[in-house]
Amino acid sequence: MKLYQILSAVLLMNFCLLTAHAETYSVVICNTNDIHGGIDSSQANFMNPEFPPQLGGGASAATLIRYLRQMAKEQGKGFLLLDTGDIFQGTLVGTKSEGEAVMRFMNEVGYDAWVLGNHEFDLGRQVAERLMKQAAFPTLSANIIDSSDGTAKLFAQPYLIKDFGKLKMGIIGLTTSGTERASFKENIRGLSWLPETTTLAAYRDSLRQMGVDIIVAACHLGLPYDRWEAWEDLEKWEAEGWKSPFARNAFELARRVSGIDILFAGDIHVGYQEPWVDPVTHTPCFQGYGRGTNLMAIEFVFDLETKSLLYWKPFADQGTLLTLFSDEFPRDREIAEAIDTVVARVESGFNEKIGEAIIPVTRSGDAESLLGNMVCDAMQWRLKGDMAITNKGGVRTDLPAGTITPRDVFNVLPFDNTLGTVIVTGQFMKDLIEDKVAYGGSGLYISGMHVKIDRNRPQGDRVVSFEIGGEPYVPDKEYRLVTTDYLLEGNSGMKKLVGLRNQTAIESGVYMRDSLIEYIKEFSPLEPKLDGRWQWVDSKQ
Repeated sequence: MKLYQILSAVLLMNFCLLTAHAETYSVVICNTNDIHGGIDSSQANFMNPEFPPQLGGGASAATLIRYLRQMAKEQGKGFLLLDTGDIFQGTLVGTKSEGEAVMRFMNEVGYDAWVLGNHEFDLGRQVAERLMKQAAFPTLSANIIDSSDGTAKLFAQPYLIKDFGKLKMGIIGLTTSGTERASFKENIRGLSWLPETTTLAAYRDSLRQMGVDIIVAACHLGLPYDRWEAWEDLEKWEAEGWKSPFARNAFELARRVSGIDILFAGDIHVGYQEPWVDPVTHTPCFQGYGRGTNLMAIEFVFDLETKSLLYWKPFADQGTLLTLFSDEFPRDREIAEAIDTVVARVESGFNEKIGEAIIPVTRSGDAESLLGNMVCDAMQWRLKGDMAITNKGGVRTDLPAGTITPRDVFNVLPFDNTLGTVIVTGQFMKDLIEDKVAYGGSGLYISGMHVKIDRNRPQGDRVVSFEIGGEPYVPDKEYRLVTTDYLLEGNSGMKKLVGLRNQTAIESGVYMRDSLIEYIKEFSPLEPKLDGRWQWVDSKQ
């Protein structure tokens, strides 16, 4: 049994002993995170590529939410429905409706609050503001400051107080400060982000002074993929002393801000069937998978005398997350019809065959991946570059085996990134890669190059082998690099590109996804293979 499981078991045992004679009150809390437009029905290819089960999306979620809400009411329990951000960008129905279809669904099922995610700003702050007005419930974010009119004020409501009669619960919303680094500057013009740790602590204290019994942090700040590696990092950061009030992930936030009874996370698309309980502050941290595939549903039991959390009970046998299989949770008819109508309108022409793949083209792999290679190959081919790069976070899902449609490509590349070229020297390119891997990043997707990285070597000297076009790179030779407007703005660690954009960048106006569509049409049927273009050669796993 792993340490966090032991800690959870001990805490639960102690809680149960304490509750033998305690007067208690329960609140059922459902949470979604990183829906990314996933409200329509879909196939769970990630579970079984050969025979994927059917997911019911928002209509199945509506069935389950209404059942749980009614059950809580009949049993005299409280009920709360939250979302921790990134609601629309990522599918055709989400993006093409600019989030309106998703917000209509959220209004219909009766969300209590929604936390702004970083991708809410992908189409500009005006889209986020329009969705905030459309929402029939509060939009939360305590750390976004709007200075566009010359005065600093909060962009959204910082918290929600939910009075259940027997206890008061305060929900504090936070949006990752990484939004400033990850967004186009024009999309967040006039906005800035306060540090997560100091902001949460300040509102915690304010709510306590207002008589709030239970503090919930609803954060668009993620629980990491590898909890044990992240915990080791956390222990190291704490030993070194916190160097900034900004938090790198929800693990760090839970450790640094005590007095938080429950934390719901988002931004990183990995589900935690069992919560992470910080061993120092004892804050339980919860997070679901993304793209509307599941609903988090938990009953929290509180001691009414001490106004404290005693324990929690999931509704699923396997843990806190209920997968939205349509045969288990039949789609609500009215919501299904409303969603399907919008889907049919926005997806017109997006379901025609453009090619086929012999095998699934996936993102799996620590270094390179079949899909990452193909995306960059398409970029390089389309603009006739010597090489191409893109960030891994921009490639959002896999391509299925069999027929490929524009819809499939859109799901892979949902952002409206365009391509551009810059002329760079071999030395510049090597230095750019060194910068990218300097702080433990996952690297890049590349084309036209072969790179070997040793992460055990000192920063600035980790590229141990570098070829361009099959030949050792020449430091002072000029090469034509194809990349995206997103990276040309210096995002994802590509600050060296900013100056070149102003000087020599040639922006083609070609959408990144269109280059992939054209590539698929040209080279179908696809049977991609890994070729070792990006390799980690150290012992670090």
